[in-house]
Amino acid sequence: MPYSMTGFGYAVKDFQEYEITVRIKSVNNKGIDISIKGPRDILFFIDLDIRNLIKKYFERGSFQVFIDIKYKKPKIFMNVENLKTAVDSVKEIMSQIGLTPSDDKIYDIASGLASELEENVIDEELKKNILETVEEAAKALKEERKKEGEKLIQDISKRLSIIEEYLQKIEAQKEEIINRAKERITEKVKELLGEEFSERAFIEATLLADKMDITEEVIRLKSHIQRFKELIKLDEPIGRKLDFLCQEMHREINTMGTKMPWFSEYIVEMKTQLEKIRQQVQNIE
Repeated sequence: MPYSMTGFGYAVKDFQEYEITVRIKSVNNKGIDISIKGPRDILFFIDLDIRNLIKKYFERGSFQVFIDIKYKKPKIFMNVENLKTAVDSVKEIMSQIGLTPSDDKIYDIASGLASELEENVIDEELKKNILETVEEAAKALKEERKKEGEKLIQDISKRLSIIEEYLQKIEAQKEEIINRAKERITEKVKELLGEEFSERAFIEATLLADKMDITEEVIRLKSHIQRFKELIKLDEPIGRKLDFLCQEMHREINTMGTKMPWFSEYIVEMKTQLEKIRQQVQNIE
């Protein structure tokens, strides 16, 4: 069963030192677009891993990933040895330029330098736990998109059946309409040119009938509908294929309406149902 591109996934995992919450929201998109929000000092190191994880589960959609980490007690990230080294360096520089700043000032400068030393490090266990939580939220989102996809397919199937019903009516009546049109043209030509031009009247009527013939359009539209039914049974991304089929079906229905305006009521109804199908297809992965 195809998946919708709209959905919401949520996961919370509790660990000894912190709690990680991940929310993923997705909407339709022609390709895949991922936005990640959370602690910048942590995302700097795992941004690519999160993106690859999302791509592992999804092929299309616009994703917003929100990551929140709540520590159960104050977390000190500063490495004491780095801080001592930074303080010594600041004192030496200040001495060389003849300045004697307060201890508070030295600490402010040194803590900034020490923080920069810490920026190339991330706790591997924290990274693993974040990615596990993201994956759990992604699985929840995929399940949600599957349920939504089932609803979309039910609606599309119902509308395909309506199009088929109108197509059957057209197919059942088209020969009778063509024959009536040929008779009218033949009589009109005879009326204008006389009985001696009966052969010409027959030729004109036949040419008109050829232009009105929609047999090929009916066959192609049936083929497109059958292909549509086959695709919506697949458990894989099919949105682009369905969108292309909608365009092809619209072309055939349009041509049928142009060739045989007598079916305008049916054509309008078929176009209405197809447009609603096309709108639903925009949300299918």
